[in-house]
Amino acid sequence: MNNKPLKYAFWFFLAALIIIIVARKMDNQILLFPFWLKSVLYLIALPIAYYFIKKWAIFGVQDESNKNMHVAVNGLCTILLAFVFFLLMKMPINIAIIQQSKQHEIFTETCPITFYSVGFKNKQRKHITFTFQNKDIRMKVKPSTLDKIKSLSSSQKNIQLQLRKSIFGTYCVEDYSIQ
Repeated sequence: MNNKPLKYAFWFFLAALIIIIVARKMDNQILLFPFWLKSVLYLIALPIAYYFIKKWAIFGVQDESNKNMHVAVNGLCTILLAFVFFLLMKMPINIAIIQQSKQHEIFTETCPITFYSVGFKNKQRKHITFTFQNKDIRMKVKPSTLDKIKSLSSSQKNIQLQLRKSIFGTYCVEDYSIQ
């Protein structure tokens, strides 16, 4: 194992964590991000990550007895690093989508909520699923919004979205409320 790259591991993990948090926050604002674009970005990120994992050689093969384990660990590291690179490449696209949406007018769309967490054990699950343009969308919501959904007595719960249309057939959520 090569220890030289490990001295930067803390800073790398800190930067990766910041990238993941910022990217996830942006993703919650954008609806219908194209799958083909996600696939292309990840396919670009994968060889870049593979190159860096090979270059850093943190988990290099010292002997033949552990070769399979080293290949598996390097493969896992490549996939995780590719995910961070994917999010890093997706952030400027998300910023462009958000900026482009500001040129369009806000419109309101009411969508039926198809799923929300009813358990009180896990307070971390603050997601709802709703149907928008015949597609199920999962969105993180505020805990107060989830409490409001649970308190409604009607069987059909809806989310009212204030949206702006943007590029690539995406929509940006400006605000939402529960009905």
